[in-house]
Amino acid sequence: MIVLKARKIVRIELKDPSLRRIRKNFRDVIKFAVKQEASRLHAFSCEYRKRSRGITDPVEKERLERKEGFLDRESTRLDSSLSESVIQCGLGGGCASYIEATDHGLYPEKAPTNLDMAWIPFLGAWFCTKCSENLIEGDKILRKERHPDYMRQLREHGFL
Repeated sequence: MIVLKARKIVRIELKDPSLRRIRKNFRDVIKFAVKQEASRLHAFSCEYRKRSRGITDPVEKERLERKEGFLDRESTRLDSSLSESVIQCGLGGGCASYIEATDHGLYPEKAPTNLDMAWIPFLGAWFCTKCSENLIEGDKILRKERHPDYMRQLREHGFL
């Protein structure tokens, strides 16, 4: 996965409704393809698991179990790469935009994909603009108070 190397917060905001619709459609297509491939790999993994149970040859059984483990890891990697991408907010179900949508009676599939996003380099992840503003405000409060957890994070990331 490619990680953004920016040292400052980067915001991607689109004002034009047609561009926002195109961006949402691209994100939906990518999300659908990743989910479909992850479920296909998981199905193959289950098939290898079933086949390995009925085999008595230890060499063949180990080969099938290795293949099953590889497919499981690949499926998990695909799911995690989706959650770490710019396609959806890094907070997932805790996303402020998602919670607001459900409060208004809208129930998007897991996480909405039509959001403006911001890259927060300190956290190394993409967040929707509402969540990023909340995180930045919380960071300012911790910094102002010189909270011990905040100071530890700065030391761990090499900023102190």
